[in-house]
Amino acid sequence: MIAEALVIFACVNNTGCTETSNQYFLENPQVKQIIDKDAQEAKELVGPKIVDAVGPFLFVAAGGTGTIKLSEHFSLQANQTSATLSFRWNL
Repeated sequence: MIAEALVIFACVNNTGCTETSNQYFLENPQVKQIIDKDAQEAKELVGPKIVDAVGPFLFVAAGGTGTIKLSEHFSLQANQTSATLSFRWNL
């Protein structure tokens, strides 16, 4: 119960969300499987393009951070106060 509260607190405050959620999923792989299954079912229900396009906006509206993949190398990460264009090149 405390681990879940820490993840929620970190993600709501947008500080350490990735680190705390990754650690939580390492300790609770069954939760990660459930979330992945639910995400796949949502994509099958409404279509992957809608989930990928609308989902990030819902995260931003809820006060979180949303990421939209613009192309293979560019993505846009936004929250309620700012937006960042990112470039990633994988070798």
